Amino acid sequence: MIMKHFSTKHLLLAIFLAMAWLPSKAQLVLVREVTASSGTSGTAGNITIDYTIGEAMVQTFSNGGLLLTQGFHQPEVLPPILPGGPAALDFMLYPNPALTTVKVGFNLLTDATVVFMLVNTLGQVIYQEVKTFGPGKIVIPVQVDRLAAGIYTVVFKVQSQVFTEKLIIQ
Repeated sequence: MIMKHFSTKHLLLAIFLAMAWLPSKAQLVLVREVTASSGTSGTAGNITIDYTIGEAMVQTFSNGGLLLTQGFHQPEVLPPILPGGPAALDFMLYPNPALTTVKVGFNLLTDATVVFMLVNTLGQVIYQEVKTFGPGKIVIPVQVDRLAAGIYTVVFKVQSQVFTEKLIIQ
């Protein structure tokens, strides 16, 4: 009985470790790239050493639709879209409730036209924005301070996907 219990533990551990090492097909791939003022890479035997000398502090500046960052950057490479797969992932609407501006965030996996609509409780479209974006993390700010306080429905369309969420404007 003790031997059987010991073997089961090892078998379960081996299965768990094997499953943990399987690659995920929907994960982002990080590219080894750094933007810095200087640095280099070298190989010693089978070990590669990369180092950079640059800004240790990262700051972000934005002005309207422009975004500037400094420091170290780690770009993302998005996985290919499978036929019939989603074009957008991780849809977020924040802050909710909103006072002045609401932001719609999502990860776009391919070039696509995005339709964003605000619908009131009567079913009327009171705001609509249609824009084409390239792949990557997208954030769309929408001014809501001129709208009446209440509950609205956000409709977000990307290709064949439709996301809906309630939005409270104070």
